[in-house]
Amino acid sequence: MNPVDQLLRDELNHLLDRISTSVPGQSLAQVTASLPTLRARLDETDARLAALREALLEVYGTWGKALDDLENLWALAAWKQDEETPVAA
Repeated sequence: MNPVDQLLRDELNHLLDRISTSVPGQSLAQVTASLPTLRARLDETDARLAALREALLEVYGTWGKALDDLENLWALAAWKQDEETPVAA
């Protein structure tokens, strides 16, 4: 698990902890029965959150690849520099 994935999981776990203490003794079915439009809004927001999580993880993967590319370019530059440095006899 990469650091961004761990951070997102931790934040979601903290959110669930806060939610579980703010609606004591009630289930989702009970709450949505009394507020019919709430279920659709919850589903929509949950889907948006999942899409944003996926996008963040994808961008973080791209970030990691760019870091690798930069490291490889610096290694190539160092190798070329060593190759061009004359060897003293």
